[in-house]
Amino acid sequence: MTRSTDAPASRSPRALVPFFWNYLRRYLIWAAVCGVALAAFAVTSAGMIALTPVLLQEVLQTRQTPSLSLAAMTGGQRAEPATEGELSPPDDPGEGTAGGQDEGLARVRGLGERIQQGVKGWFGDLYRDLGLLLGVSEENRLLNPLYFAPLLFVVVFAGRSLAAFVSGYSFQRIGFGVTTDVRNDLYDAILHQSMRFHGDHPSGELYSRVVNDVSRMQNAVSARLLDLFQQSIMLVVYLSALFVIHARLAFICLVVTPLIILPIVRFGRGIFKTSHRSQERMADLSALLTEGIRGNRVVKAFGMERFESQRFRKATREHLRVNLRAQVLAHASSPVIETLAAVGACSLIVFAGRMIRRGEITPEFFFTFLLALFMLYDPIRKLNKLNLVVQEALAAAHRVADLMAIPNEIVDRPTHPPLREVEQGIRFRGVDFSYGNRPVLEGFDLDVDAGEMVALVGASGAGKSTIVNLIPRFFDPDAGVIEIDGVDIRALPLANLRSLIGVVTQETVLFNDTVRNNIAYGREDLPLERVREAAAAAYADEFVME
Repeated sequence: MTRSTDAPASRSPRALVPFFWNYLRRYLIWAAVCGVALAAFAVTSAGMIALTPVLLQEVLQTRQTPSLSLAAMTGGQRAEPATEGELSPPDDPGEGTAGGQDEGLARVRGLGERIQQGVKGWFGDLYRDLGLLLGVSEENRLLNPLYFAPLLFVVVFAGRSLAAFVSGYSFQRIGFGVTTDVRNDLYDAILHQSMRFHGDHPSGELYSRVVNDVSRMQNAVSARLLDLFQQSIMLVVYLSALFVIHARLAFICLVVTPLIILPIVRFGRGIFKTSHRSQERMADLSALLTEGIRGNRVVKAFGMERFESQRFRKATREHLRVNLRAQVLAHASSPVIETLAAVGACSLIVFAGRMIRRGEITPEFFFTFLLALFMLYDPIRKLNKLNLVVQEALAAAHRVADLMAIPNEIVDRPTHPPLREVEQGIRFRGVDFSYGNRPVLEGFDLDVDAGEMVALVGASGAGKSTIVNLIPRFFDPDAGVIEIDGVDIRALPLANLRSLIGVVTQETVLFNDTVRNNIAYGREDLPLERVREAAAAAYADEFVME
């Protein structure tokens, strides 16, 4: 059994960009719809985060912050900005910091806090303007602040859900469309390849690539790729929220981020390599399974059931070994990353505890920051799991792309008009042919006139089947010329050449279809009478009718 190893696991994912772009550009409209939906998803997600403290203030009266409270407004006037002691860090960049802080760092911190106050002020203005526009007040029984904030939250949440649905369906449409196109093109490429290609690639391996590898790609592109964009957006939104809440604490969290990103990258590389080997072992299993089932009569005739069973068990053990290696990497990634996150969280609590003791922040303020930080962990965890699935899909995509990139040695470049029938005959002139390094034909000459019946007799492996296979160009000769009516068969359109030839194979092939369609094979235009005539000519009409 020959197994292809033409897909190196070390190839960069960038090599797949042209391959996928060739298919993705067919769905640019859906991509635009998805982009708009993702932008709406990001905006509504940020709105939900911003509305959470407002909801608590307006409904539960947890803390009246005039800058965000509609109840505090009278006569349409804006409330004064938040004062010290409210849910915001001090305006003075140097307040509460250790002496001798670098001037550049102080300026960066001051800029971050000004941006922070600007975002809060912008949202406060937007919330108040919307309330004033709709006439929200304590005296209005229908549009009371007690009801307005929850209603606005529900509207924003519904918009977020709608955006998630549209983006999800768009990704599914793109993903299923792309992988369907890939599977169709891959099957077309296999069908049009030469017999030499099929000799080098067992049918089980080709089946594995068309079915299993494309299914892995479909799982990643249609389902998981949506998570990649959505969770990346949520990561940016939550990270921005951390900076809005407290820029200094957020900067500290950002500094330790590489300690979490590094294991994700390392585990991803390991999964990519093991996934490629796992898919190769699956191709071996498919090849053995196909051979054992299709050749079951030969297996039974020689009493080789136990031998074939041992071969299959050996292949499954190897597949199991590679899969367990992949599972070790997959299940070790989350504990490692979660442990690092726990260490970072505890260190942050210690640092924040010192700030609370110095009076720089309040415990309630730190609790809000910690809540946003925990929300940030969820997209990181999902992106880590997504990374493992994407690495498996990339390995499968490399195998598919490499298979489709193999050139077809049978090139259809006609330079002669089609022939209607064979009038003179077939001529072999100095034909050489070899299978690899094993020559089969050397300087072979043969003349077969039209209407002449010729039988090729010789020992097994002498080249009888090869001579027949060269005429319809299942293979092309290494040297020499084959002519029909004085025309090189490579100059004829391939479809025309094969339409002149009738083939009765040594093995019987029945397709999973009706008897009528098996006899007519691809000729749906043939009337039933012609099909019955063909069955009678083959002496098959009696048992077919039975």
